[in-house]
Amino acid sequence: MKRFIQTYDQALDFIYSQIDFSFTKQQRYSEEVFNLDRMRHFMRVLGDPQDTYKTVHVAGTKGKGSISAMMSSVLKEAGYHTGFYSSPHMVDYTERIQVDNCPIPRQDFVDVLNELYPVIQDIHGLTTFEITTAVAFQYFKHQHIDIGVIEVGLGGRLDATNIIQPQVSVIASISLDHTAILGDTLEAIAAEKAGIIKPGIPVVLSPQQPSVRAVFEQIAGERHAYFIPTGDLLGFEGRHTNLEQQEFDIQYPHVFLQPENGQKRIHITQPLLGLHQMLNAGTAFCALKVLNEQGVKVSDRNITEGIKKVFWPGRFEILHKKPYLIIDAAHNLESSSRLVDTLRELFPEQKVTWIFGASEDKDIGGMLDNFSKIATRIILTRSTHPRAADPAQMEADHIPLGCDTISIDDVQNALAYALHNAQNEDVIIASGSIFIAAAIREIWFAHHAEKAN
Repeated sequence: MKRFIQTYDQALDFIYSQIDFSFTKQQRYSEEVFNLDRMRHFMRVLGDPQDTYKTVHVAGTKGKGSISAMMSSVLKEAGYHTGFYSSPHMVDYTERIQVDNCPIPRQDFVDVLNELYPVIQDIHGLTTFEITTAVAFQYFKHQHIDIGVIEVGLGGRLDATNIIQPQVSVIASISLDHTAILGDTLEAIAAEKAGIIKPGIPVVLSPQQPSVRAVFEQIAGERHAYFIPTGDLLGFEGRHTNLEQQEFDIQYPHVFLQPENGQKRIHITQPLLGLHQMLNAGTAFCALKVLNEQGVKVSDRNITEGIKKVFWPGRFEILHKKPYLIIDAAHNLESSSRLVDTLRELFPEQKVTWIFGASEDKDIGGMLDNFSKIATRIILTRSTHPRAADPAQMEADHIPLGCDTISIDDVQNALAYALHNAQNEDVIIASGSIFIAAAIREIWFAHHAEKAN
């Protein structure tokens, strides 16, 4: 094979040199820009690698990554050679493409990209996400996976991943996000997410507002897709939580999908914290039960062990104790409310310092209003992402907030300031963007973790 790209850094430079809407203020969500015909042609030239293994397709505004991570962990626990495709990454690009919870080796990433390079040159307009998705599909084929858990990048209907024919479609919680692209109502956003519903393929739905559920139920009916609303099917009892894990029972029909046949229960222990993660576990559980009905055999023991072992960084991840340093990828109004609820539950009395940064197109004012309800101090900062909002501008636009506020442009200095001013029982939490959470995580382990231990 001719090598067009020699190193991993060159591979990233090449991918990022393509059209990358995550790094721009692109507001057009249309077939001219997000074109499934282009992606279908790309895959057809490669021999449709995405059709050589079974798949699960997961969309939603919040929770889709956690649900995907739980399903991937359980399927691995059940003995399946499992691929997992997600975005964005926390630290390294290779995290987006995993097999059996191991990121693609950098050399394999370079090799697959070289394999695709001549085809990429022949197709006009391919985006960064489309190329990365192709690398994932091709790598999974080379690895002979049994099943791939494929997370949607943006929306659903026009997302590059939407060329797969999954065993089951899964839709997580819907809230307002990417409104300029997907629509400015929950129902409009739901209609875009519902684009992953395929004719005749079961769809598992997380609990939703009634008007949102109605959108999914209607589209599932039109496409003759078996509709499985987890809120109707499951019950939750006996929830207990601490800083390490939460435990609860899920009640479910003795004969799955037939509620009149009595109830069974399964006890779940999961390291992902917060009430919303219990609901995400319920959605993952239902999707796994659907797979089991279709011959992808997964036992209750596989489910309990797989969820217990799941690792999904940046989701209320406690990096250090005394003071407590927590990162969370909350980046819209709904997820910020859930984060506040989780903090109130686990740290009801502690003083909270918030390190906050966000992309310009997010509901910055709404998130800050939520966070200021429990924060003693908010430090406004930004990551190196080109869409990151300027801290001084955030301060000018959104102060007063009812708590002390300071702008520190450099995120490393923001963390140093927070640590210097924290007492042993205080909480420092970084959120507002996955890029802020990732930056704090990387800085902590590079500059502070060894000294703190």
